Amino acid sequence: MSAPKKTSQEPAHHPEEAARWFNQWHVYQAIVDANWMAHREIFNAVRTWVLLRYPGPFTLLDLGCGDAGFITSTFDETGLWAYTGIDASQAALVKARSELAGARFQVELREADMLAYLRADSSSAAKTCDVILASYAVHHLPVQEKHEFFRLAHGKLAPRGSLLYADVFRRDGETREQYLEAYVGMMRRDWAGMPLESLASTTQHVMQRDFPESIEALAAMAREAGFQEPRELYRDATGFHRLLAFTKEAGA
Repeated sequence: MSAPKKTSQEPAHHPEEAARWFNQWHVYQAIVDANWMAHREIFNAVRTWVLLRYPGPFTLLDLGCGDAGFITSTFDETGLWAYTGIDASQAALVKARSELAGARFQVELREADMLAYLRADSSSAAKTCDVILASYAVHHLPVQEKHEFFRLAHGKLAPRGSLLYADVFRRDGETREQYLEAYVGMMRRDWAGMPLESLASTTQHVMQRDFPESIEALAAMAREAGFQEPRELYRDATGFHRLLAFTKEAGA
């Protein structure tokens, strides 16, 4: 299979383009089911964090919630009492409504671009939340919008709030082009069982829409927005898939 043409220049943020790919939900579901992006380990680490940090009731804003497939199992027997899921994919939200139909906590689902939602909601200090979860969503944003994401997320969180940031990352010293070559190579080598058509579609999506950062770059953006230094809660063996926790208060 020939490699798609690489695009090094960041595009403008077009949430409808990402939503169009995620509307092929069976492709992303196959990735999750096979655990190729370490969703199970990441959500286990999320659960451990909230159990330790939030023994009482807390609220959760899930940006890029997808089908919310891990939410019930992750937050069962925690203090979660109100959940808001935001996603630009209508197909994903249809599945999320079914997934969360019997949840013991309050559920609100909205079809929206996560950045547009944060911008619209930024003027209401009364609508702060305790935890923001952003899972495999922010790496699609251009750099300036990543800066804006951290600023808006910081303003949305309550004083002891946490931003739990799961995503793909560039490793130490890796350029975007080097990341793309390594990540696509890993997909073709390790994602055994994915149909060739789905692999081609996913590869094209990665080459065109993935603009991940290093931990150092993200930490600088977060500090600029007012967050403390991140804590790495999980990193898989490849170093691509990680979970970071950003908090508003030192030592929190």
